[in-house]
Order: sequence, then C-alpha cells, then structure tokens
Amino acid sequence: MVKVSVIVPCFNAEKYISKALDSLLSQTLDDMEIIVINDGSSDNSKEIIDEYYKKYPNKIRVYHQENKGIASVRNYGLSLVNGEYFGFLDSDDYTKSDMYFKMYAKAKETDADMVVSNFMWVSDKKERLEKEGPYIAGKDMMVKLFATLWNKIYKTSLIKESDLKFPDGNRYEDACFLYCLSSILKKVEFIDEAFVSYVQVSTSITHTNNQQVKNMITVFNIIYDYYKNNNLFDEYKDELEYIHIKFFLGNSFLRSSLIKDKDDRYNTIMMGFNLLNDKFPNWYKNKYLNEFGGIKHKYFKIVRKWNIMVFSWLYRQLNKMML
Repeated sequence: MVKVSVIVPCFNAEKYISKALDSLLSQTLDDMEIIVINDGSSDNSKEIIDEYYKKYPNKIRVYHQENKGIASVRNYGLSLVNGEYFGFLDSDDYTKSDMYFKMYAKAKETDADMVVSNFMWVSDKKERLEKEGPYIAGKDMMVKLFATLWNKIYKTSLIKESDLKFPDGNRYEDACFLYCLSSILKKVEFIDEAFVSYVQVSTSITHTNNQQVKNMITVFNIIYDYYKNNNLFDEYKDELEYIHIKFFLGNSFLRSSLIKDKDDRYNTIMMGFNLLNDKFPNWYKNKYLNEFGGIKHKYFKIVRKWNIMVFSWLYRQLNKMML
C-alpha cells in the first residue's frame, strides 16, 4: 500500500519544478507516490514534467489539464490519492529528504489525523525559521494554525469521508480548507523540525496584490457558511470571529493596501472591514484579543478602541506611501 501521496500543483514553474521533484525523489520513505498536475502551463513546465515521468514512471504520476486554477488542481489531486496519508508540495518549494519518513512515522505511532512540522521562509536575502504549534485539534487549532498546506500530512480516509473540498475558482483556498478542517480533526501531532523550504517568488500569485485579493471575502463567506450549515457556528463563534479579525484587520488589509488603483484599493479595504462588522458587530469584545499578546494584537486593540477612525487614518497613511 502507498504510505504517502504528495500532490504537486504546477503552473509556469519551469525555473523551480526540477528542484521540487528532485527533493521528492530523494525521500527516504518507501512506498511514496508523487502526483504532478500541470495546470495548463504556457512555459516549458510540461516538457520538464514529462521528462521526469519517463525517468521515474514507477514513482511519478503526471496529469495535464487546461488552466483551471489552484483550488481545482488540489481537488483533482485529492481524487487521485492512493496513499494512507497525503500532503502537498508547491512547485517552487522543496523538502529535506527525511520529511515524509519522519512525518509518516509520527502519524502511525500516534494514529494522528494530521502531522505538522516547521518550515523555512527562503528569499534572495535571507532564510527564517517558522515554527508552527503546538495546538490541539478543534478551536485551539483554528486560532493558532498557519494556513499552509505543505508542512503537513493528512489522513486520507478522514478527508475523503468528510468530503471536504477546496473552494473552486478562489485564492486563499488553503485557508478555507484548513479552517474548515479544524472542526473535523480529532488528533494533531507535531515534529519540531523544519522540512520544507518555502521559497518567496515575487512574481508568484501569492505575491500579486490586485483585485483578486477580493477572493478573501468570498472564501471567508464560504467558511462562515460551512460552520452555519453544519450547526457548528455557536460552538466556534469566538474562533470564527477571531480569524475574521486577524484576516480583515491584518492579512487582507496589508495585501489590499498594495493594490495600485486608489479607488479599488480603498473599496477592497472597506469591503473586508464591513464584512467583519456585519458578521461580528461586537468583534472588539472577542476573548482572544485579550488572551494573545504581541504587536499584532496591540494593533487590533487600537482598532478595537477607535474603530473606523483609526482604520481610515491607517489607510490614508498607506495611501500617502503609495503616491
């Protein structure tokens, strides 16, 4: 039986895909499968992937499709998985050779639904260790997790039984998947090692700040509806409220502030702020704002106290910086 399946989405990654695949082919875990899905690349990615398949037909499975977007690729990959556990590796990242051996061993030893490791942020200028966890499955996971798919492996049977999917056609599909998954998992385990190098590519979709940032609005509506429709909202209200605060006063605000068009920039920022206030009008009373420390939460508390006045002022300062 295949122990671990690794899904590798690929779109115009001719500069990076070889390093990603080489890192997977060097894994010390036996009985792995590598599922590479080319999402309609217009560069030489297809030719590179096909060459790897010719060399390693027993280790790599290759699929080509018209461009449908990252969420569609991930869903397609899930339908192809044969492994007891599965994971993801993006085409511009790479792993240490013992990653899946150690992750699978921990999963089997503890019968975990998900195993999490640390990772390295890698840019042209520096590398930085990012440590995730520990946290407990459920509410604790929702407020503490990093919405990154590729430093984790997941029990395949649990995911397929839940019929959890990525939101087709949307960015931030990883956040949607993981925040919904938080309510399903029973046991999460951790390995205090950094296996994946997360390469910061300035031209990648993650770092393109444009009107697609609005996808975050759609995705968080999907998350909200998921908890409502599954009668989990009351149980997870504080946690849902907190992640809305974190994204729409933090992640979304910072990304939206980099949109070049002035009017679009303002409208996008206010869409997120209004969504937070419409869905959680008393968000400023959220318990996690007081429980968690750090600069980020001090900023949230400032906005909590002064609300839209401070938010508008921050926007104006960023607007001046963009001129």
